[in-house]
Parts: sequence; C-alpha cells; structure tokens
Amino acid sequence: MSISAGTSVIPNDRKPESFADIVNVAMEFDSSERRFIACQSKLDPLSEGQVLVRVLCCTLCGSDLHTVAGRREGHDRGVLGHEIVGEVLGWRGEFTPADYHGVPLRVGQRITWAMSVGCEHCFYCNNDLNQKCDSLFKYGHEASHGHPTGGLSEHCVLVAGTPIFPVPDELTNEVVAPVNCATATVSAALRLVNQTHQIKNATVLVVGAGMLGLTAAAQLNEAGASRIVVADPNADRAELAESFGATDLIVDETLDQRQAMLREMTNGRGVDIAIDLAGMTTAVNACLESVRMGGCVVLVGSVFPSDPVALFPEQAVRRMLTIRGLHNYLPRDLDDGLRFLERNHQRFPFEKLVGKGFPLREVEQAFEFAMQQRPVRVAVYPSSDS
Repeated sequence: MSISAGTSVIPNDRKPESFADIVNVAMEFDSSERRFIACQSKLDPLSEGQVLVRVLCCTLCGSDLHTVAGRREGHDRGVLGHEIVGEVLGWRGEFTPADYHGVPLRVGQRITWAMSVGCEHCFYCNNDLNQKCDSLFKYGHEASHGHPTGGLSEHCVLVAGTPIFPVPDELTNEVVAPVNCATATVSAALRLVNQTHQIKNATVLVVGAGMLGLTAAAQLNEAGASRIVVADPNADRAELAESFGATDLIVDETLDQRQAMLREMTNGRGVDIAIDLAGMTTAVNACLESVRMGGCVVLVGSVFPSDPVALFPEQAVRRMLTIRGLHNYLPRDLDDGLRFLERNHQRFPFEKLVGKGFPLREVEQAFEFAMQQRPVRVAVYPSSDS
C-alpha cells in the first residue's frame, strides 16, 4: 500500500510551505572518521507524496552498531537509525495520503513505517520480493540529499510509496520502535516456515537471544510450538528468553554437547525447525547439524561477512532438508508484527528490553553504552519533549 495520493479528499492539515520555518538537527555519521557530526539546517521543500514526521524514538539495531564499528558499510554523512516511531506533521500533496490499510493519515498521529520501500513494478516486486526491489530505498541506510531519512534526527521525511502503519495507543514508543526491523523480520521468518512446515506442536531451535531471538521465542510460543529451545553463550540473555516463551535453554555448550542435548529432547531425531538469528558460522553449523530428517533451517542472522560453512549436498539430499534464507521483510510482515505486539505486549516483557535512553546530542554515548554494556536495545530520543 502506497502513501501516494489516494481517494480521500481530506485537505492537507498543514501546508508544506509552513515547514520552511523548521530547523532540524540530525546526527550525521562520518564513516571515514567513525564519528557523529551534529548538523543543524532548514529542511528542503517536500516533494509530491512525501510526509514529514517528528521522530519520537529511535532504537539502535545491531546493524547500526556494525556500521559504527566498521563491520558494515554505510553512506558517508548519512543519518543512521531505522527502528523509528514518529508523529505526523504534514505532507506535500493535494490530497491526504493513506496508511497501509487505506485509512487517511492525521496530523499528530503516531506512526511507524516499513524500513524498505520498493517500486511495486519491477521483477522482484512482482515476485513477492519487494525488499529486493531494483530501485530499493532503505531508511537509515541512505545519504541525506537534503532530507533526513534516518531516526537519529529530530525529523524524518518519508518518501512517496512508503508503507505507513498507525501505532496502537496501548504500545509505548520503546516497545514498538523495533517492530519495523526485528519484530517484522521474525514475522517474515515464521511466514517462510509456515509455507513448508507446521509450527504448532513443533520443536524449534532458536540460535541467538538478542532482540530477534527473544521475539522469535515469543512468536513461536503464540504459534503453539511445543518446545522452544533458545541457545546463546550469554547466560543472562538466555535466561531472559524464558520470560519470552522459551521452554529450554542451551548456554555456552560445545557443538557436541548441544547436539547430545537436542537428541535427548527429541528422541534422537533432531529438532523440526532451526532458526539462526546470530549469524556466526558456528550458529549456522549448529542449525544445519541440529535439524531432523525432513526438517527446516531458516538463516536470518548472516547479514555481515563471515567464513563459509561446509554444506555437503549428499547430506542435504538424503536428509531432505529445507534451507531458507531471509533478508528483511514484506510490508504485511510488519503489519503482522504490530498485531502480534498489540495482542502480547502484556504477556511478554518487551518494555524491559530497552536498557537505557539518550537524548539525540548524546548519540556517541548511546553507541558506547550499547557496545560496552550489550543491552538488548538502547533508545535515542531526538525530540526534547518525547
């Protein structure tokens, strides 16, 4: 669903020319010096179909940490941050744009939006791979070009075609911010699993107990998995998974010990489904070795360069494995993620996953805290009254 002009004839509540008085502060990332630079400037005029948002909260994703640490490339002087909640200030266009469900937007409305925007016309968009569009746009991953499009800024400009979602009143900014990355990605992973395997009553191995792994445990729990085994070398992270629906934990065990534990849990067969959300070579190997004959392996965490793994074709054939890769998600997965949080925000303690919050001008300290203390998430509040 596009945010371009729809059938509504509700007039624009705020004319775009009135945005000219807005002075925006954004923290641009200097990739050569690996530091943030505070940039204060007036916003360029909006183009047709663009929506102006005041950023209320941005949580730091693992990919943001990889970029700042130099393990992942980023656009020089771009604005990082894609896990964003914002407030609609207005738009450019004769008619009111609509959200993903076709409901007209309102000034002052709290929203989130898809991290990736596809053209909806290319080969990949026509084959249910919008996140791999030939002309893909990604929030928090682009150069600014006169408009901030990342969350580490007081304002964010949404490009025409962005799938926009209203935030339910009962969800706090901190709970909902990761929905357009971690939560939606897990929803997409379970969508892929459901295409070939049944989650209900299944035994599932989840490798990694970060934001993705904890969310996966919770979504698998709601989906009716009988055993949810979460593996992570960090004992605190692993124990936290119990409050998100994990039934069994594996902490800091060797691969042989892990395999023995899983065989004991499954009468020697192996798990029905294995999901890697860590991305390390050892994690991928653990999933491939742990799954039963006819089982499903979903690889999600390998979003940075790593060593290759050994995959023996004969074993994949004889064991009749299903191996799926997933990168990002479709807009409907974000919609499913929001509905999941709406149903379960009181059942699982998502509000406890943000370890600390920082104002925008202390973004350097926010990243230092995230890298040194390793909380599940750190929040940055660009707006002083957030």
